[in-house]
Amino acid sequence: MARMGGKRHLKRLAAPGYWPVAKREYKWVTKPRPGPHPVEEGFPLLLVVRDILKLATTAKEAKRIIFMKKVHVDGKPRYDHKFQVGLMDVIQIPEINKTYRVVPDPYKFLKLIEIPEEESRLKLVKVIKKFTVRGGKIQLTTHDGRNFLANPEDELSKVKPGYTLLIEVPSQEVRDIFPPVEGATAVLIRGRRAGYLGVIRSLGQYVVFSDYDNPEVTYRGTKENMFVVGREKPALTLR
Repeated sequence: MARMGGKRHLKRLAAPGYWPVAKREYKWVTKPRPGPHPVEEGFPLLLVVRDILKLATTAKEAKRIIFMKKVHVDGKPRYDHKFQVGLMDVIQIPEINKTYRVVPDPYKFLKLIEIPEEESRLKLVKVIKKFTVRGGKIQLTTHDGRNFLANPEDELSKVKPGYTLLIEVPSQEVRDIFPPVEGATAVLIRGRRAGYLGVIRSLGQYVVFSDYDNPEVTYRGTKENMFVVGREKPALTLR
């Protein structure tokens, strides 16, 4: 009888290139479970604890740390070592008072950076879908699988795909809304320019950016690969 469903295991040679694991040292690597982020756009929690943050030396040690709920993701303790963390997720280790955010990077595609304690409850999420549900309410879906409901008369109902919400986690309270307009600050999350931070100069078939640090340098990207992160400057620490 044929196999039904996907495979439960992942070879290191087939793992995403930006994962910090030696491809030929061992045969297998932890395969993340289906979750809020695509398998190819994040890290399983075990890799974060053992290979990125170096809080453990073996998989057994990392599993024990995670199972004891010492690692929080977006304000909630996670005990599954295969849980997938991805773009803009906030990872907190309360026992050592450390907080990190997953951000795009020009060299590694995704990386973790340490952020201030006051940003541990804040997160940026990009709206990717909008539709009307039963009862006439508007539902917004973000890049990390979150859903927001709004009445037609609410300000949130005017948000369109491509907008970014600054929210508080885990309550999901919306603090601010950033539309993709000229002059806004954005970061590219995929493609050749992934991780580049710039200012939107024009919107069309392609989006033209000027480099955030060197305005004389310009480059192009698509709306799908653009993530608005603030108005004149990023709303949160991104590098």
